[in-house]
Amino acid sequence: MKMKIVECPKCAVKNRINSYSDDLKPVCGRCGASLFQERQEPPINLSPQKNRFGTFLTYFLIVLTVAVAYGILVTPDLMRKDFSSLIAAEAEQTGLIKKRYEDKLSAKKASLEKELAAINAQNLRKRATKSYNELSEARKSFDKRFALSPREKTQLRMRNLATDSTRSFHDAISSVAKEASPIGADISVHEFAKGIAQQIDIDMSSMTSGEHGTQTKHHTKDSLRKEVISLISRVTNDIFQFCRGLNINTIHVGCRHFVTTSYSNGSEREENIVLFKIKIEADQIPLLTNDPFLDIYSTTEHLKVDEDNFGEIEIKSSRI
Repeated sequence: MKMKIVECPKCAVKNRINSYSDDLKPVCGRCGASLFQERQEPPINLSPQKNRFGTFLTYFLIVLTVAVAYGILVTPDLMRKDFSSLIAAEAEQTGLIKKRYEDKLSAKKASLEKELAAINAQNLRKRATKSYNELSEARKSFDKRFALSPREKTQLRMRNLATDSTRSFHDAISSVAKEASPIGADISVHEFAKGIAQQIDIDMSSMTSGEHGTQTKHHTKDSLRKEVISLISRVTNDIFQFCRGLNINTIHVGCRHFVTTSYSNGSEREENIVLFKIKIEADQIPLLTNDPFLDIYSTTEHLKVDEDNFGEIEIKSSRI
């Protein structure tokens, strides 16, 4: 058996100790003090970051405490302080800014009134009239700046064709008629001793909608007649406008429409007949004064009826 001598940490007496189990704790034979002290755990070392955070938190709390204490001590003095001088200074600055803008507004108003007083209304009216006359003359001379719509651009082409000195009168009139007439129109030009006669037959369906075959959008012959005359006068006006200096003597313009023709034997057939045809002679319009870019029906009052077949037709309406 092994023995161990252990000195008492309290009274310094040496004790002889045999081996023992872990659940037994040997004590000093004289004073009864435990011969073996319990092992103390080493202190926990905090990481440097935690140490710095704790230090920062401590300083923050100290500074916060000082600030609160200072605020408690200083607040009564601020409440007793007189801010009237500061308010007066701000009010004075605001007044200066307001006066500066008022002066600027007054100067602008005086300048505008001076400009208005210097305007000569009579002179301005004369200048405006002159400008409007120049614009009107430019339009009448077919200045291309005013040709905006497809019709106006077509009119420019007609003017160029009519003034082309390399063309004969016959060729120029035929070319203008083709530009003035819709697609599908029958055009013929005949030369006589008195001048050139122009013959044009147009299909109504090529110039307006709702006129397909024997169908029509009109419900009365009077309504149909008015549109036919309007379409005819449009073509006639262009011909005279551009061909009046080309030895043209007469123009015949007719409007055709498909109708269902009934025969005595009881049969029916669709035929494209002339509903209405007009004739206009050069001596009736010695000089056109219309604006060709605006007025397209100025020749209407000069038309003479050459053929009228409205009395021979009947419009069957589907309305109830």
